Amino acid sequence: MRVFLVFLLNLGFLFGVERPKLEDFVACYEKNKASVLTYEGLPAFALSENLLAVLKQENTKLNKYVKYDPFLNLYLVKTEFSLIPTRMIEEQNLTRNDWVGILDPSRAFIGHIKYLAQDINEKDQLDFTTKIGLLNSPCCNMLGIGLDNGAFIGNRYLKHFMKYNDVYWGDIGVDFAVRENKIYVNSVRKNGQFLINDEIVSVDGEIVKDLRKLNEKVLFADRGSTLYFGVIRDNFDLNISTLVTEKDLSRFNLPDNKPKPVPTGYRSNLGLHINKALVVTKVDANSKASSAGFMVGDKILRINNKVVTSTQNIQDILANGNDFNVLVERKREKLPLHGYGDSIGIYADKGDGKFQFFIRLNK
Repeated sequence: MRVFLVFLLNLGFLFGVERPKLEDFVACYEKNKASVLTYEGLPAFALSENLLAVLKQENTKLNKYVKYDPFLNLYLVKTEFSLIPTRMIEEQNLTRNDWVGILDPSRAFIGHIKYLAQDINEKDQLDFTTKIGLLNSPCCNMLGIGLDNGAFIGNRYLKHFMKYNDVYWGDIGVDFAVRENKIYVNSVRKNGQFLINDEIVSVDGEIVKDLRKLNEKVLFADRGSTLYFGVIRDNFDLNISTLVTEKDLSRFNLPDNKPKPVPTGYRSNLGLHINKALVVTKVDANSKASSAGFMVGDKILRINNKVVTSTQNIQDILANGNDFNVLVERKREKLPLHGYGDSIGIYADKGDGKFQFFIRLNK
């Protein structure tokens, strides 16, 4: 009887962990609120001193970011200002008895982790009503990002997400499944070393017993690394080494987040091609500019007595007129009467072998 009572007491201790109060998470909210931001109208969470995870919302997008990850539905943003991240801890080390909560100053979003995703195509799950927010332990440590559908993105995914400037998840072209408490190769998409029904015993010398951990061993593997599998095939032990490749993203229409090239010049429909130094780089044949006498190398100084300082200036002036007096600077050797003009003094010599004169240009 005494043994039974001791057992009940121990059971009560294990499963009777006191539920934290709203005040506990309000205190965490005050402590960690600097790590939760609104960035261009979207929920954002500090991952490091200059990296933000920004949650994409329907019909919205950011103007500038490092990458967008379609699996996590997150933008990675590098900020020009300093952030105050919350300390991260390992969410997979928690048990079903550990309390977690999403920070909110006025309402209790408190419960437990229900389920950790087996693969990247799933989401980690919580067992309570949720909102978009920072998922914390009662000790105010970050566990991930809470979503508004009962799911969350755990730190193990966020740490991998912030590691690369492009969308990268590891793959070896093989899918696994659990049967009778053992892990087997369930399908082979693109890998000539594995066969269906190979039993996976170990990876990198560690015994494999958990499908989630096996999948994440591949997902989080460094780009270009090699994994070493211990396999049983037809009752024989095999060692297989396989290169980690990138997960196929072809089914996603990923946005092009590469910086757009800065325009290096301007082309007028009058036949002038002008670079950012305001020098003519090309004159189209049989164009108005060609008929007016423009040549490659001419530098545009003024148009209709207005000093021009950029190709945008030139574009604006030419778009709002029909007749133009263009002051150009041209090297002496490119003048039509090179050598003759000097003797009769019809050109204004600047003393550096360059001359300035007007060209009449009409639309």
